[in-house]
Amino acid sequence: MSATEIFELRRNNLAKVIDQLIDSQQFKNGKEICEHFGLSAAYITQLLNSKRQIGEKAARELEQQLSLESLILDRAEAPVIEVAPNPVKMTLFQMQVVEQQAFKMKAIDAVENLVPWLKLEPQHYAIQVTGQYYFPSLKAGWWLVCDEQAVLQSSSLACVYLSNGLQLIVELISESQDSYQIQSLDESRKVSFQKADVAKIHPVIAIVPPQQFS
Repeated sequence: MSATEIFELRRNNLAKVIDQLIDSQQFKNGKEICEHFGLSAAYITQLLNSKRQIGEKAARELEQQLSLESLILDRAEAPVIEVAPNPVKMTLFQMQVVEQQAFKMKAIDAVENLVPWLKLEPQHYAIQVTGQYYFPSLKAGWWLVCDEQAVLQSSSLACVYLSNGLQLIVELISESQDSYQIQSLDESRKVSFQKADVAKIHPVIAIVPPQQFS
């Protein structure tokens, strides 16, 4: 293979690597890729869109900066790269009790792999119970993992977001066309909420004692 052919092969393979990184949906465009890997966008644009040579040293440096396998830009077959998925971070909230069991949520952190046995999805978040307002059903320090997209199920726990800005942890009894029938966790009180008074409801998919959080 002539030097010109090698330069062109490296250019084509570099373009395919950039395309694969964009297809992974972790980057919107080549500029974001360059910013992430500490490359000059102008330099990469020149390599891709001109006849500027990609020499041996430049090729190896590009592979290193892009975390690619050595010599992958010199291969005749199209390069295939493995893009590690972005770790999902779960937002953590803490109850700020306003009155009895009604509370507002305060964001306190965002973490990865908080619950080892639960596969996190972007729609998951966790609320830390504070105070004794839900005792004995829920103890202070426990975490409630909620799912913004899960389907509501009767006789299951849920976080109700009221239109007045407050939240409640309740057991959903049933749902009709225009209302929700709920009860307190200790089953001492049953209430019907009009859907007009409820902004949203997110099911609780896990209750986790603090010692199980990694």
